[in-house]
Parts: sequence; structure tokens; C-alpha cells
Amino acid sequence: MATKRRRSSSEGAGALGCGPLLALIVIGLLIQYWWVLLIALGLVTVTVALVRVATAPPRPARVRPPKPARLPKPRPVMTPPDPALVGDDLADQMRAAKQVRHIREMQEWDYEWLRLTNPEKSSRDLSEIANAHFARGRSIGINHGDPSVP
Repeated sequence: MATKRRRSSSEGAGALGCGPLLALIVIGLLIQYWWVLLIALGLVTVTVALVRVATAPPRPARVRPPKPARLPKPRPVMTPPDPALVGDDLADQMRAAKQVRHIREMQEWDYEWLRLTNPEKSSRDLSEIANAHFARGRSIGINHGDPSVP
């Protein structure tokens, strides 16, 4: 005859055994130490990201489109300062500046005289007449342009 096998005490009515108890212990530890798990998960994530970045092939360099060539701005022409004048040189320069100023004033006055006496002429014609007088060294307003009269 067949012999009966004996069942262990863990089988049968207590089929679940200590499984639910272990699950409750694990859940209790998760609830109590959730912050430790978050820190560990963060460290693992950072480590994985660093490994992926280190092993990834380098990205191609970004090339900017070339800027259109600009010509440098012209700098104003500056004459070097003249040396300081003393005595006769200074007097000569003052006389020359006064004469140039006088000649320019006379030319302006002559142009105005021509403009007033010839209102029908264009400014181009007036400039030609005035330049012809200036080239001869004449002044229209003084002795009517006759250099021989003092």
C-alpha cells in the first residue's frame, strides 16, 4: 500500500506563509526612508547621464556665417599743430591772416554786389563773373574793379 506523505506545517491552510509579512515590512521601510531612495535614484540618474555624455560622439562645431566685409571708416585728416611762433614770425603770420580775411570779406561783398546789381542772372553766371574779377585781382566794390585807381 501506498504510504501517506506528510505535509509540512507551512503548506496547506497557511499557504501564504510569511510573504505578506515581508511585503508589509518592505512597505514600512519605503515609507520611513523615502528620502534615501530619492537621493539614491538621483545619484543613479546623474551617473547614467554623465556616462552617456562622456561616451557620445562630439557634436559638429557650429559655424557662423561670415560677416560682410566692412571697410574701415576713414579717419579725418588732421594736420600736425604748427610750432609756436615768436616775435617777427608771429607778427608776419598775423598780418597774413588779416590780409586773407580781408580778401575773403571783399570777395563776399563783391559777390553780394553782383547779385544785387544783376538780379536776372543765375547763380552760376554770377559765380563766373565774380571768379573772373577775382582772378584779375580786382574788387568790384572798390573803384568799380579798376586796380589802377588808388
